[in-house]
Amino acid sequence: MVHRLKCLQVEHSVKIGAFVLMDNHFHLLILSPEEPIDRIMYFFMKELTRDLQKSSKRINKIFGGRYKGSVILNEHYLFNVLKYIYRNPVAAGITEKAETYFFSTINANTPGLSIERISELHGVRFLEWINRSFAHEEAGSIKFGLRKSQFQYQKIKSSGKLIIPVVDTVFMEKCAGT
Repeated sequence: MVHRLKCLQVEHSVKIGAFVLMDNHFHLLILSPEEPIDRIMYFFMKELTRDLQKSSKRINKIFGGRYKGSVILNEHYLFNVLKYIYRNPVAAGITEKAETYFFSTINANTPGLSIERISELHGVRFLEWINRSFAHEEAGSIKFGLRKSQFQYQKIKSSGKLIIPVVDTVFMEKCAGT
């Protein structure tokens, strides 16, 4: 899998923002200013499937369906999606802290893979924020947004008000300054 992510970086000039491998799916945050995401994911899924079929000697489908992609257009969305991705193993009950999950780029456990630091926030305070859970409706709002082709938060049906998770403003300010 890491080899295929490296290939994406080289062959498609993308930057990897975050990656978390779960037992039945993965989360990948990529920055792709030059090439359409559909083309990049087609390449990635095709090559990854071929690799997995070869190593497992399977001939059938590896993945259940098409990837689900969402374009993220502002920093607030980006931070919450980043947190959602890194918290996925915690939410699934696999680990207690995001940074202890081995199959994640939060600690760059992937030798040779260049991880785009969306900010230089990978410090103690950043990890405290990542490990602070979302409220149930906030996590649902992000999950909803990720199902849209262009990310957007979910609205409360009765009032039409958006469900917006809180992003630590210190992180946002540091990002703006870098």
